Amino acid sequence: MPLTAEQLHKYHRDGFLVLPDLFSEKELQPLIDAIDEKVDQLARRLYAGGQITELFSEAGFLTRLAKLERAFPGAATLIHTGGILPKAFAEIWSSDKLLEIVEQIIGPEIAGHPVWNLRSKTPHNPLATVPWHQDTAYLAEGSERTFQPTAWIPLVDANEVNGCMQVIRLDRSEDDSKARVLPHQLENTRGSKDSWYLYIDEKDLPAGEIVTCAMKKGSILLLNNLVPHRSTENHSDIIRWSIDLRWQRPGEQCGMEGIKEPILMRTAKDPQYKPNWEQWAARSRQVGLKDVLADPDRPITPSDATVRGPWMDRWDRKNKER
Repeated sequence: MPLTAEQLHKYHRDGFLVLPDLFSEKELQPLIDAIDEKVDQLARRLYAGGQITELFSEAGFLTRLAKLERAFPGAATLIHTGGILPKAFAEIWSSDKLLEIVEQIIGPEIAGHPVWNLRSKTPHNPLATVPWHQDTAYLAEGSERTFQPTAWIPLVDANEVNGCMQVIRLDRSEDDSKARVLPHQLENTRGSKDSWYLYIDEKDLPAGEIVTCAMKKGSILLLNNLVPHRSTENHSDIIRWSIDLRWQRPGEQCGMEGIKEPILMRTAKDPQYKPNWEQWAARSRQVGLKDVLADPDRPITPSDATVRGPWMDRWDRKNKER
């Protein structure tokens, strides 16, 4: 269902918009099934390599990965960095329901951005709590000039107990902040936790209302790539699963040049066009990481859960210059 004129205005004004109940349980079930398969593959790899002593097969979608994480710290990170796009994810990413909304925002020529994410916010896991940041800070400089809308889709109800998204609705006097990248720091330089995340220091955050986005399963949060946002801690006993999917106009800078290119999803030049998912998805977009699931005979080690990306060098250099 397309956005109303009021919704479209609100999205452009605020940099975000919550759309409740966009997807049904039936539409989301293939995603859940694909995630269950990924978790099962990981469990069997760890078990075969002797890193865990049981498969936790009795646990389901909401708890199994959390049990694996306790038995093998870093299991949740491996799910996040798995890299190869499941078919069910591709189908919802390029679904008419989402592309009709994206077309209203960026026009009829639509490409999928190389960065998509499966997020497993396991309970009481500091590495699942994401600090204030802008998405564009994780990409190459200059890509902030490309408009890149994102859909964040929770696969369970997201609330203040299991971890919400929070965004900053900027004061009207701070409108210029929507057009620039704020200073970011590397979280692993704070000494508080060894993470791969960037964060915006409190003194660098723009003035504005912090909005907590409690959302039902099947709702989506539309974001632009410059709105500051974060993900709060999971204090529950279940995993708060979500995915985020991004788009942009084809031919514009994506910030992942030389690593992975966008995939054309829709074009007015050919109304029958369908993306070649098999070829595009076969290449992981993760940088400096082996796709550990691609070699089923190699045991997984804790170092495989170490994340490194080009944003680390970018912000390390910038902060040294400052």
